[in-house]
Amino acid sequence: MHINKFLLLSTCVTIFFLISACSAKKYDENLETRSITQIHEDEGVPVKTMEIKKQEFAVALKYTATVTGITESSATSLIKDSVEKVLFKVGDFVEKDTVIIKFPLNNPSANYYQAKAAHENSRETFKRIEQLYKSKGVSRQDYDNAKTGYDVAKANWDNVNKMVNVTAPISGYITRLDVRVSENVSSGDHLFTVTNYDKLTGKVWVLEKDISKVKKGLNAEAIWEGNTIKGKTTQIDLSLNPSRQAFGAFIEFENKEHTIMSGVNADINLFAYENKAAIAIEKKYLLSDNDGSYVYILGQDSAPIKKMVKTGWQSGERIEITHGLAEGDTLITEGSKFITDSAKIRVVTGE
Repeated sequence: MHINKFLLLSTCVTIFFLISACSAKKYDENLETRSITQIHEDEGVPVKTMEIKKQEFAVALKYTATVTGITESSATSLIKDSVEKVLFKVGDFVEKDTVIIKFPLNNPSANYYQAKAAHENSRETFKRIEQLYKSKGVSRQDYDNAKTGYDVAKANWDNVNKMVNVTAPISGYITRLDVRVSENVSSGDHLFTVTNYDKLTGKVWVLEKDISKVKKGLNAEAIWEGNTIKGKTTQIDLSLNPSRQAFGAFIEFENKEHTIMSGVNADINLFAYENKAAIAIEKKYLLSDNDGSYVYILGQDSAPIKKMVKTGWQSGERIEITHGLAEGDTLITEGSKFITDSAKIRVVTGE
């Protein structure tokens, strides 16, 4: 009986202390809330500010693409033989038709000496017939036959020369050289590549939702290994590629310093919009109500002023303000959600 009374008393004491603790906690919270409110009323709501300055603002569509020389061409072997001479090295500039690689003249499949003799004989024969024709010593038919024979022999001679003396198909820099002296090659084997990469070109695929932003002449940049080159769009597809579900856009880049190599994958920024003197802020600083978007700025008496604004393009977390803010305004950034036009504020720091 005494034990039951003791347990009852202990339970009552425990409940009392729990109720007291809850009441004290609630009292403390109310006291804290009133204290913060009182501080705001007495000293002002703490806010941070920043001065509005005009700055460059751009919206870039981002892609990855392979960039190659504006012109590029490769040469392959026309015969099976060993390389006799390699006259240039990678990085050398060569003019079109310059001999780059030589093969032995005695290659059986080339018939170099036979073709040379046939060419020289037909040339001399044609010269003789041509003189006779001019003096009316032979007929027009004889002249035409001689010229045809010479043209055929010359074409054969040119082809043989191309077999044993491989020339640059275009003017540019040797960017690949796949053979060495004495190396055996077969017909069709790749020998070298010549590239003009003073300019580079790349193709990006623009999604349907973005194609209205893209037009010929837009500024662009290509970035590779920390190097950046500038360019412009030169051609935009007018129809959707069904397999890509996108529109092709070609871009040409200036690369006179050869800072980016031909054939690499580069990050491409295509600037759909640019403003060299824009007013732009972080989107998180914008507030909104039924009237639209607004911000708070500091008035001359350091009181907050509500300013309705109009927005333009957005890039990441930044958004352009096209109306409502001016250079030199002091924008209230942090703390603006807790103030009104009549609120007392206290600037604690700037940004």
